[in-house]
Amino acid sequence: MLRLIVTAMVALIGIAISGVLNEPSATFAHEHRAIGNYEFTVGWLNEPALAYEPNGLFLAVEFFPNGVPEEESEEAEAQAQPVEGLEETLQAEIIAGGGAQTKELTLEPAFNDPGVYESVIIPSVPGDYTFRIFGEIEGKQIDESFTSGPETFSVIEDTAELQFPDNLPSNADLSAQITNLDTGGGDSDTATILAIIGIIVGAVGIGVGGFALMSRRSM
Repeated sequence: MLRLIVTAMVALIGIAISGVLNEPSATFAHEHRAIGNYEFTVGWLNEPALAYEPNGLFLAVEFFPNGVPEEESEEAEAQAQPVEGLEETLQAEIIAGGGAQTKELTLEPAFNDPGVYESVIIPSVPGDYTFRIFGEIEGKQIDESFTSGPETFSVIEDTAELQFPDNLPSNADLSAQITNLDTGGGDSDTATILAIIGIIVGAVGIGVGGFALMSRRSM
């Protein structure tokens, strides 16, 4: 019974999260890398990048006929040609834990922004992440990895340090509480179940609200 209730609540939470994923995104620090005559710009869709917050891969690819300039300038920018259609020829992965866990990402063209691609994900562990981009561009083989860091893009931060005055329980804590209830609680623990569900909904609500706030500030 408990798992059924929690599953239903998670589904509703997913719907709530999906409602804000279409909001405009704020973009900040990214890594710029020249690969032949192409410049790749890679980073998070939103920064600060927080654990358990909706985020994702930001990828922009531009072609420079005379080679990628070492410094940005209006003249260089005028030469830049956005490369479209790469969702058909490139693939992406996100890697966490020093390569211990890898997940395939689906590249989607950004709306009304040629040459820009996105893939939404919710990072669930603080720390460094790596985006691997591979495939081909006009017959040129590509296999590049971009890792978060001081000179590239933000690491995923633990939200506990930002919470005030009370700290919300982590996903691991909630999972442990639900497991305990499921193994020995029974129907008499309905009040406790509802309390835990309330905590889950509250935690996600705060995260969704913060995401929406950052999005509106970027407009």
